[in-house]
Amino acid sequence: MEKPKPNKGKSPAVKPAPAAPAPAPAKLPPLFRGIDWLVLIVCFAVMWTAYLLTLAPDLTLEDSGELCTASFYAGIPHPPGYPFWAIYSWLWTVIVPFGSVAWRVEVGESFAAAMACGLVGLMVSRGGSMLIEGIAELKEMNRKWEGAICVVCGITAGLMLGFDNFMWKESVVINRISVFDVPWLMVVAACLMRWIYGPHQKRYLYIAMFFFGVCATIHQTMLCAAMGIEVAIAAAHPKLGRTFFWPTASFTFAFCY
Repeated sequence: MEKPKPNKGKSPAVKPAPAAPAPAPAKLPPLFRGIDWLVLIVCFAVMWTAYLLTLAPDLTLEDSGELCTASFYAGIPHPPGYPFWAIYSWLWTVIVPFGSVAWRVEVGESFAAAMACGLVGLMVSRGGSMLIEGIAELKEMNRKWEGAICVVCGITAGLMLGFDNFMWKESVVINRISVFDVPWLMVVAACLMRWIYGPHQKRYLYIAMFFFGVCATIHQTMLCAAMGIEVAIAAAHPKLGRTFFWPTASFTFAFCY
């Protein structure tokens, strides 16, 4: 049996050291504080109470009769059909066991509108605090004063949206789909705000995209918001924003030419 020859003048092969695992991102504190959620609750409670006290008792004008009939049967109203609105309003005709069909649909619409006001208050309250933190002259402000300013600004913004003449009329008097997109678009904005706060947590971006798809099934005019959403994504994550710009650019090119 032959003996292995000695490896003269050659150093033994050295295995490369395994690469160190990438450090896990630090756990972020919650973006929205307790006072921000308080603003949401106050805005929602005030607006839904005001809406419930002023709901039209029965059918009104314009598309009210057609849309309420579609809601009662979970059917499809006039084109393009508004599938998510039809399912949502039908659920409220089932959940609320009393009152006319039109009144039940209005209860559901007023709930969604009040939630939109609450989400606006939530984002304004937190955004105001972030704005104060970004101004050097205001960084030393007393935290109690900062919290008071954020609460007042958030509640004011939410109530101003809710008591707007068009928003109120469309939510409680005429069964329409004009403002039904607003609460779901506010969910998109809130999720994007949370994702921009922690871009590595992409689940919030995915949730925002899901609800933007919901917006598109309610009314196709919401597709115009895609450009603003893409700009927000590009500002937080340029590489990802470039990927998002491709569908819009392709659609625009195909539509124009």
